Amino acid sequence: MRTVVGLGIAASVIAGTASCSDGKGDQKAASPKRSDGTTNSSPTPAHSSPPPAGPLLDDGVPTSDGLIAALPKKGELPAGWVKSGEHSVGWRDAADAIKEGEDATACGATALEADLNGSERLVASSVGNEGKGDGADFSLKVLMDSGNLDAELTEPDRVELVTENMTRARDLWSCFSPEESGIGDDSLSYDTDRFANIRIQVGPVEVFVHTPRSGDSPSAEDWARVLEQRIRSVLAGQAPTARIAAK
Repeated sequence: MRTVVGLGIAASVIAGTASCSDGKGDQKAASPKRSDGTTNSSPTPAHSSPPPAGPLLDDGVPTSDGLIAALPKKGELPAGWVKSGEHSVGWRDAADAIKEGEDATACGATALEADLNGSERLVASSVGNEGKGDGADFSLKVLMDSGNLDAELTEPDRVELVTENMTRARDLWSCFSPEESGIGDDSLSYDTDRFANIRIQVGPVEVFVHTPRSGDSPSAEDWARVLEQRIRSVLAGQAPTARIAAK
């Protein structure tokens, strides 16, 4: 499993299948992320998840453990899917999808103009059926005030930082004609050449999902609905159980 975890501006720490990166270490910089008969309908609460390693929340904001808990677990994936890691590529096109879907310079922005509020806590995971082309890439972030790294941020402050990013993202990715999907507190859904992309806000958490536009993968919006439910469970201090539905 490839799970990238960003905490503040701490040095990198690797333990088991999780790693820590710089707070500004966006997934774009950190990325090395169905089997037939599985469908992409609405999320379905299912098997209980194992308890997280640590507290889910800190003053109403998900901790890194809380963000990790919100990611789909191996047993909650479509049949035949795996998480990327030491012995698996997960979704073979994850890196291409991230580059294509998150590069605002594709719409004419300069690198400086495309700079959004960075992540203080970041978890990212890629899942898929390895070399067959179906898969998805997820990143979940709690943001920091890039203009004041020493700021003591409350939960409403974190919400506002995500809201600012969503507002700027509408302009930065305007050439893809992003649409509101009705998922989360706010959302931007758009297609690039090969991939479907959606960015959503769930309270103080910013979420990015990429999926292929063709094949048998659940859609980016289906995954975003699952992640919204899982994050809302975390915000309620509960272990998430929502999962992608399968026939």
